[in-house]
Amino acid sequence: MENENYEISDYSFLTEESVEKHFADINILLLSGKHIDHKFYAEYTVLESYESQWRNFYSNLYRLNLVTDISDSSRYYYLDFTENGKGKLSGTNRNKELSELQTLIGLTLLDMYYQKYFDEEKIIRWNDIKTQILESDHQEAYKRILFNDIRDSYDEKEWNTVENKFGKTIDSFDKLGWVEKQSGRNEELVFEIRPAIHRLTKLYQEELQNFESFSQQLKNDEVL
Repeated sequence: MENENYEISDYSFLTEESVEKHFADINILLLSGKHIDHKFYAEYTVLESYESQWRNFYSNLYRLNLVTDISDSSRYYYLDFTENGKGKLSGTNRNKELSELQTLIGLTLLDMYYQKYFDEEKIIRWNDIKTQILESDHQEAYKRILFNDIRDSYDEKEWNTVENKFGKTIDSFDKLGWVEKQSGRNEELVFEIRPAIHRLTKLYQEELQNFESFSQQLKNDEVL
């Protein structure tokens, strides 16, 4: 029992040179909700090298699970609440549910990820999103929610409003590691969808299985 307790509370790995060098970045990224994959090569490598130690560290100090997940043959790490509670970060701004609009956009991006399944990099441009809205199987739901009107075409002002909504959500998803932005603030929207977007399949399984029912509950609202 003594050895078991010693192993669980042993944080000596934190003195390893590579861990000391990247500890702050890893801790800030994970606690902010970031999903870390091989794009964050240094941080990912340190997590992978001391995976069990990191898992004990977050379990003991934060009551959070360090989760290792695999999607599309790509591994990534993120923090999740334990089964027995919401951890020591519950009630803070780190524990946010997605808004209805963010959920809709997330499920849209997940669909677009599968459309580009055989592409090594799932690069999305604003024109791709416009095509998805106008031509996909869910086009009526998209139009009703995003434009509050189902038509064949929309004017530039209407599209700009929708693009701004997508842009704000992409900014949020970039912070989570679900996408990686490749465009600047005043440039046309361009980003890569990362494998961690599949986290949505766990968080919103019911909405995915009943998308039409879910979309019927949404309405176009300036608050969105």
